[in-house]
Amino acid sequence: MKRLLAVSLLALFSVTGCTQDRATFDRTGNINIVKGDVCLYTRDAEPGDAFTQYAIYPIEEMNPERHAIMLPAYRACLPNRNYESGKTWAAEYILMKPGGALRRYSVEFIAP
Repeated sequence: MKRLLAVSLLALFSVTGCTQDRATFDRTGNINIVKGDVCLYTRDAEPGDAFTQYAIYPIEEMNPERHAIMLPAYRACLPNRNYESGKTWAAEYILMKPGGALRRYSVEFIAP
């Protein structure tokens, strides 16, 4: 567990600060609506994978707030919030594999 935490902190360091603008979110994320709630996730997640960072923001936002987390990603949704209905939102999130490899996802959606 200490190794996973150390790797995740290193991974977070590599995508925050001045290197953040160079991070490429090159994979398409997934979205599902469950009883009116938006579930942002990735079908690629396997046991042992974790979300390490996410940003969910209105599409016109120029400087979205990013959140560092350590959340199991297998069969899990990112933290939900109240999305303004009819508005277009964007989500960017990072999945870390057990060996430390990072995968960057992005998806856009219109809130129900």
